Amino acid sequence: MRLKLIKLAGFKSFVEPTRIELSADMTAVVGPNGCGKSNVIDAVRWVLGESSARHLRGENMTDVIFNGSINRSPHGRASVELVFDNPHNRVPGEFGRFTEISVRREVLRDGSNYYQINGQKCRRKDVTDLFLGTGLGPRSYAIIEQGTVSRLVESRPADLKLFMEEAAGVSRYKERRRETEQRIRHTRENLERLGDIRGELGARLDHLKSQAETAERYKQLKSRSRAARAELIGSELWALETRLGEAKAELAQAEQALAALDAKRTADEGRHVTLSVARQEAQAEQASRQQQIFLGGQAIARLEQQQLHQSELGRDWQARAQALGERIATRKEQLASQQEQLTEGVLRGEQEDARLEQCEQLLTEQQETRQQASEGLERARQCQQQWQQQVTLLQGQLNQTRARLGGLQELQAKTRLARLKLEDERSGPLGAEANDLQPALDALSGELELTRAATGELTEQLALAVEAHEQLKQQHGQQLGLQRELQARQGTLDQILGEQMEGATLADRLQVAPEWASALDKVLGRWLTATPADECNLAQEGLWIGPAQPAVAGTLAAQLGGEHIPAFLNAIWLVESREAAFARQHTLAAGESLLTSAGDWFGPNWTDLGQGAALGTMALLGERERLHSEQESVAAGLAQLAEQLVAADARRAQHASAQELSQRTLREQEQKWQQLREAWSLQQGQRQERLQRLGQLGEELIRLDQEQAEEAERLASAREQLELDEARLAELQEQGEPLTQGLQAAQERVTRCERAVEEARLRREQQQAASQRLQLELVNLRHLLTLGQEELARLGLDLAGLKGPASDAGPDLGPLLADQRSLEALQLACQQRLSELERQLSELEQARSADHKQLVTLQEKLATLRLERERNLTRRQGLHEQFEELGVRLVDLDQAVLIAADRGKLRQEIQTLEAQVEALGAINLAALAEYEEAKTRATYLENQCQDLEQALETLSQAIKRIDKETQIRFRDTFDKVNEDLKSLFPKVFGGGSAWLELTSDDLLEAGVSIMARPPGKKNATIALLSGGEKALTALALVFAIFRLNPAPFCLLDEVDAPLDEVNVGRFCSLVKEMSSTVQFVYISHNKVSMEMAEQLVGVTMQEPGVSRIVSVDIGAAVALAEQN
Repeated sequence: MRLKLIKLAGFKSFVEPTRIELSADMTAVVGPNGCGKSNVIDAVRWVLGESSARHLRGENMTDVIFNGSINRSPHGRASVELVFDNPHNRVPGEFGRFTEISVRREVLRDGSNYYQINGQKCRRKDVTDLFLGTGLGPRSYAIIEQGTVSRLVESRPADLKLFMEEAAGVSRYKERRRETEQRIRHTRENLERLGDIRGELGARLDHLKSQAETAERYKQLKSRSRAARAELIGSELWALETRLGEAKAELAQAEQALAALDAKRTADEGRHVTLSVARQEAQAEQASRQQQIFLGGQAIARLEQQQLHQSELGRDWQARAQALGERIATRKEQLASQQEQLTEGVLRGEQEDARLEQCEQLLTEQQETRQQASEGLERARQCQQQWQQQVTLLQGQLNQTRARLGGLQELQAKTRLARLKLEDERSGPLGAEANDLQPALDALSGELELTRAATGELTEQLALAVEAHEQLKQQHGQQLGLQRELQARQGTLDQILGEQMEGATLADRLQVAPEWASALDKVLGRWLTATPADECNLAQEGLWIGPAQPAVAGTLAAQLGGEHIPAFLNAIWLVESREAAFARQHTLAAGESLLTSAGDWFGPNWTDLGQGAALGTMALLGERERLHSEQESVAAGLAQLAEQLVAADARRAQHASAQELSQRTLREQEQKWQQLREAWSLQQGQRQERLQRLGQLGEELIRLDQEQAEEAERLASAREQLELDEARLAELQEQGEPLTQGLQAAQERVTRCERAVEEARLRREQQQAASQRLQLELVNLRHLLTLGQEELARLGLDLAGLKGPASDAGPDLGPLLADQRSLEALQLACQQRLSELERQLSELEQARSADHKQLVTLQEKLATLRLERERNLTRRQGLHEQFEELGVRLVDLDQAVLIAADRGKLRQEIQTLEAQVEALGAINLAALAEYEEAKTRATYLENQCQDLEQALETLSQAIKRIDKETQIRFRDTFDKVNEDLKSLFPKVFGGGSAWLELTSDDLLEAGVSIMARPPGKKNATIALLSGGEKALTALALVFAIFRLNPAPFCLLDEVDAPLDEVNVGRFCSLVKEMSSTVQFVYISHNKVSMEMAEQLVGVTMQEPGVSRIVSVDIGAAVALAEQN
């Protein structure tokens, strides 16, 4: 197993994502002080699970995140990932099958830590368990820092033993033993708590058992009462259904009889009318036959006695006329009487109509009253049902509140017991020990703060000095680069000007403003390189003859300075722009011209708009002067920076030495403070936990008291509300009785009104029939009166005829007698038919009277049946509602039992059961469930106690096995390491001897001491050795451990610093020898150690506060150098 790759991002000074590939067996990490080399060691330690900020050279765990620099802002997270090669599956556990294992840790600014193994999220414990027994860990012997050597050799025997146990692989067993002891402690605590809970639960069980028995008795009585009530209601409902069925049949039969009777009455009315008409017709026919007979008799008598009895006939006719007149008078009286009777009948009919209308209106009102009473009764029943449901609900809530109140009281008792227990523990020895540690911790904290403040100031001063030194170096480098650049540019300009000019030229003698340099270059051109001369022959050689000329204002000559100004420049006028030149171009004289600063040249009849040379002679001369002045300024700055750099180096060295001394003191004090702080924190944490738990219990007690008071208030309120609801329910029940009685009274009134309406209708019909009969009789009388008057008139005519002359010859009497006999026979038949009609009418009147009596009886019976039906329907609905309240269905009951049930005995049984329920008093219905729950919990706790006792026994056996295995492995490891130390020590020192000793015979508790005797000395203990000797002794011990249980890699942080050259050579030889089995990554400033490395990893800090990596493969570099 090898460390293959380290990935850092945002960790301390490694801001940017950085990869450190470790491909060689010996890798040296080199670089100047403060560049971040040790941060690589801290990164490895941090990923392996280091949880102490002090061991990572910080105050808290977020200090490993890059905190910003001058040019960079702080980061919000830091991450480090280690990649291991695992070809031989050395790592135990589920990840051992992977040939490559990556372990990653990430921290955020809020302090959140995240671990990953092969990309899977895990815990810190998983990372620790991954490397148990491999020699790797955050504080294992595989990571040796600058102070680790001294701490190793100067550590107590108990601390030194930890390294031996890690080498022996015992740390895995110790971790398991620690976990086992912790489980045993927790198990015993659980047993104690279980004992307390079982004791409390036993008392509660006894109390709940009594309540549960009462509740069970209550449920049984209620169940029996409910069953008896259901049977009673079912029996009543069954009998009611039977009565309803019978009443329905009777009602249907009565309605059929009433309908048949109505139909018969209608038929009788029609028959009566028919018979009355037939009787009237028979009477009319009889009267007609009677008249015909009478007329025939008269004719016969007249014929028979015409001669003999003329005189008598006359007298008879007169008598008959008189009798007929009397009959007519009698019939007129009868007609008047019938007319009066008819008028009285009409009046009585109108009275009966008015009475019928009143009865119908009264019936409508009574029906409306009955409907309102029925609706009021229905509303009252619904309201009663709602209040009944509310009473039931309140009873359930009351029982629940009682149950919650009991639970709160039980929880309150438990909480008070726990609080008393914690108060006893608080006043025990733990508080005294914490108070004893506090003064020592405060004193050491004061010293530590002073040292830390001094160290902080020195660190700040050193950082400022380093920063100033780096800035000066950077500025010095920038100035050197600028100077070289200026020198190069000046050399180029000198070369160009040297080629253009030889000797003193016109350009050397002219000075011009920079903005007119390019324009002057265009005008003079190559003449600028000419040499001024006074001889014409010299001018023929190409030199410039330049007499002195005064400058004219506004011309190019006025912009020049010097002695040799060409005269023709006074004729070149300067303008600001092309537009101005175009405006003045037509005013130019011969030889004059216009010139702009951009190089545009205008004559009287010509224009040159071309630009000047890219870099003319005058521009080159100005540039050379500027570079010369800048070079002088840079040279002065370089000299000043060199002086500041020397001073900064001196200050940095001074601050570095002071800071190193302060840090050493600070680390020693921090180590002491941390040890004392850990002890105090442990005790304070335990004390704080108890105080916090005590506070929580106090708050819990207050909350429970409040909840108990609230539950008591709710219980009292529920009781009051229940009493109010029960009173309201009783009031509603009382109000329901008058409504029921009112409904019955309304039904009776409706029935009476219906009977009255029916009687009124019957009387009206009788009156109508009587009126019709009178009208018929009146018509008959009028007809008879008319006939009598006609007969009387004929008699008068006959009497008048008799007074005339008598007839001599009489008629034949034979036909007349035959006709007379025939008319008499017809008269007899008509008389018989009229008698029959009278008889039928009489029988019909008797039948109608009997039908009327039967109709009244049927109507009364029908009204009674309907009222009884309404009552039974209301009763049935009430019984069904009671069934719903009981939660019983009628179909679930035995029909035979319901039919044979004795309702009186059932009512008596229900009263007896209700009395027994009342005798039970207040019932806790939740006691049954609570008792079963508590009983189940008691059984569960009993099983838990047995399981815990078995677990204790198992854990004790496991500890014995772990102790035995630990002793065997530790003894073997101790002997092997002791032998290796005895053989390695002479190699490191060139002689001498060293060995290990146990402080006691108990291998589990014994510590380990180092005894060393360098060559030529007789030191008995390692404390008497020098610093270099201690370092070599520690290295010998570490390498002896590595021989026994080689860790995958070993990290060394400047462990060769206290060694001289000879001992460094021995150290390097030993490291090289062991590199065949162990991968070494070491930090060193020693040249010999660097030469030994197969790979160099350079750490630089060119940017302040930011570390970067430069890696060099030494073998590849040597091969390349030899090849070249």
